[in-house]
Amino acid sequence: MVKKLQNQSFEAGIIGSCGTCVAHCYVFKKRIEVERRSITEAQIPEEIQRLDFAIKKTADDIQNFRKRAEERHGEKYAAIFDSHLLMLEDPQFRPRLIARIEKDKINVESAVRERIDEIHKSFSAIADPYLRERAIDIKDVGDRLLRHLLGLDGPVEDVDSKPYVLVAQEVTPSELLDFARGELRGICLDTGGATSHVAILSDALGIPSVFGLNDFSEKVNTGDILIIDTRKSPKIIVNPKSEVITAFEMTLNNDNTSLKKSEITADGVELHIGANLARAEEVATLQKLDVKHISLFRSEFVFMESLDSPSEKYQTEVYTELVKGVPGTVVLRTVDVGSDKPLKYLPLNEENNPAMGFRSVRLSLSRPDVLEPQLRAMIKAAQYGNCRIIFPMVSVSSELKKISELFNKIVEEIKPEKIPEWGIMLEVPSAAFMLDEIAKYTKYISIGTNDLMQFFYAIDRTNEKLSGYADYLSMPFMKFMNQCVSEALKLNIKVGVCGEMASDPAGFIALLGIGVQEFGMRPAVIEKMREIIPNLNKKNITGFIKNILNRKELVNIRQLIELTYL
Repeated sequence: MVKKLQNQSFEAGIIGSCGTCVAHCYVFKKRIEVERRSITEAQIPEEIQRLDFAIKKTADDIQNFRKRAEERHGEKYAAIFDSHLLMLEDPQFRPRLIARIEKDKINVESAVRERIDEIHKSFSAIADPYLRERAIDIKDVGDRLLRHLLGLDGPVEDVDSKPYVLVAQEVTPSELLDFARGELRGICLDTGGATSHVAILSDALGIPSVFGLNDFSEKVNTGDILIIDTRKSPKIIVNPKSEVITAFEMTLNNDNTSLKKSEITADGVELHIGANLARAEEVATLQKLDVKHISLFRSEFVFMESLDSPSEKYQTEVYTELVKGVPGTVVLRTVDVGSDKPLKYLPLNEENNPAMGFRSVRLSLSRPDVLEPQLRAMIKAAQYGNCRIIFPMVSVSSELKKISELFNKIVEEIKPEKIPEWGIMLEVPSAAFMLDEIAKYTKYISIGTNDLMQFFYAIDRTNEKLSGYADYLSMPFMKFMNQCVSEALKLNIKVGVCGEMASDPAGFIALLGIGVQEFGMRPAVIEKMREIIPNLNKKNITGFIKNILNRKELVNIRQLIELTYL
């Protein structure tokens, strides 16, 4: 047992879903231990028979979880378990396990443990956070198989009937649904992020959750009292004093009804606030939040979660669901894959520097068999609402010409009643210096601040050793952004931002000050922004930011913004 903490506050991690709770915690420790045993040649058929039994029982479990999720939360959340079934049904999964049993002459539990660990390790090493979070789904299937092979009960058996907060290093989606059968009130995980399946489910359950807490599960004990408050920022208090609990509950009783929440500034300017999504299932969250726009849909995840290239029909259904799901604008990004985001059915050569390699629009323009069906699907979906199509990582003018020719070809082919606008993502500094050329083809750019900052500073943004080298609120980057936005507006190009900068309150205020017109952010931060916006005067902020950027000396822009407005 770790030392008992008293009235200690933690303000770290990533908000998975918003809300509040006060309850004792249950610390879930898990690692299904497997004993590696040698077997004889004669025992191999029996081990294979046990494997087939476990696969069948696991498939039955997943189908039951899918049915329960559909009944309680709808098809969008039930679809989370489809990827679990796909893993079991992968034509290489069972044969590889059998091959290992036969070659190494080991018990089936060991073969499953070793194979699941290998797959989990490979997913955990992927740079892209969304794909990296799929590692927990791999573990979910593996743990289910091992429980059936070892005759173990589910993880929820030790939880009592009182309201509780689940604290763990990680949990799988099916484990979460198991825990939710009881009086689950909140979730605190050492790992994970806002785009994980567990985050999606916790939002569906209406349970506040915090992820990425590092070793939090090692700092608390089962029975500790926790306050969780994720309404504005991730906040956890361990074993608070009774007066702290009383004050917190009084705050909840008063609620925040006095707080004005709006997307209209103090000087009457209505802002265009949208959400960045990776899955169509997230639309349900937007509808709860009354979000009117989708500022970026990362279509590559439609491809990454498929065993083969997704059909035009299937893509049309996904994009149509998005366009119908919100009343405002939906921005669909064409597939952004490459050797940094691999597709197993689209083999690519390894590259020394994949972030700057054969990826994004460079790859998709070379593969009309991939891009043309996607464009047809997007244009068909656009008939149901207000939709834009954007192309990622445009860096040279020749790409603009190719995009225009291909887009016009598809339009001529399907002859839609409504032709959607197309634009580009400005993620490469070279694009900022060819805005005159861009304006000949499109009047819309969406600035991807994540990649743009990476290329601006020549850093690998996945390298933790370099995390302190780049800051989107540094004077050099802000001056570059200001120049880019100003030139675009002079050319009547509408400017949106869909990078992480817009999800940061100080970054959002800086973008507002330089004239950005559309703001794309994580769904989890939109309510917080709606609390900030009514207190902002756009005209004053514009002058404030311009004055800062006109200074010759380097200043701390973040500090000045936070002292003045936050």
